[in-house]
Amino acid sequence: MAGVSSVTVSRYFNEPHKLSDAARAKIARVIEETSWVPNQAARILATSQGGVVGAVMQNVTSPTFADMVRGMMDVAEREGLQLVLANSNFSRDSEARALRTFAGWHPRALILTRGDHSAEADALLARLKVPIVEAWEVHDGRPFHQVGFSQGLVGRALAEHFLAQDAASIRFVLNGATEDGRATRRSEGYAQAMREAGRQPDIWRAGATDDVGAAREAMIEIARLPAAARPRAVIFSNDSMAIAAILSAPALGLSIPADLAVAGFGDTPLASVTTPALTTVRPDPYAIGSRALEIVVASLQGQAGAEVPQRHEIGCTLVVRESSRIAG
Repeated sequence: MAGVSSVTVSRYFNEPHKLSDAARAKIARVIEETSWVPNQAARILATSQGGVVGAVMQNVTSPTFADMVRGMMDVAEREGLQLVLANSNFSRDSEARALRTFAGWHPRALILTRGDHSAEADALLARLKVPIVEAWEVHDGRPFHQVGFSQGLVGRALAEHFLAQDAASIRFVLNGATEDGRATRRSEGYAQAMREAGRQPDIWRAGATDDVGAAREAMIEIARLPAAARPRAVIFSNDSMAIAAILSAPALGLSIPADLAVAGFGDTPLASVTTPALTTVRPDPYAIGSRALEIVVASLQGQAGAEVPQRHEIGCTLVVRESSRIAG
């Protein structure tokens, strides 16, 4: 009906960049007229390859990860790829289950938002013959493409921000979700900066696994201490915890930043409108997501050098606001 070969139709779905605008328009018109859709099961049988890019996210409800998904989807749509998401909720076991499911559909590529997988997941990934991108942070010695930033450098930047203000004591607060290794690595960067400055690190982990409960637990603990024994500044492992701490402070008799300076990570939309506004570190999730998909596209197109694991670092920005200002 479109007056083109079956190879051209195949390219329309798999490699649209290889077709002229006129050819794409003719095929699109016929697809619209007939409501035709490709049979993915038949495609897998014919080619041993599915038509999707699978992405395993650690927390799809996070505004930060939502921007990363938007970056991936914009590139996927432009390149005629279908992005399918799974949510692991920071669990290595859940990630492994999602990878098994994706593997059964013979995905064209995989994007993962963690680089510390379970032994089962590592074994599965080693067997797959598709492009794999670990997006969000970078680690030394990984066998796959990487896009992101160093969590340790984020923790260091926040510690140095308070050290530069000569804060008497600085605490790093984690929630009880121990499988969130990224927050732990931020605390390790903080600890290294503290030791290099001749200070003793103070890393405190809450029992509660949810951010709000963990922040309240941390603030109650601080309020119970004698004023002289309280930390002068607290780095919360993410913005949700830091914002919950700011909201909890008045009821506990604490003034921020007069009694307790606070900082977070993520630069969520609420960070700039809390009272006081929250000091935080701003990653670039959209750039991370779009770059991850661009690496996938380059690999699928067989571009020179795309088969060699690449490491792309996308920096973060320290955003200083009122919550972290320590009076001289």
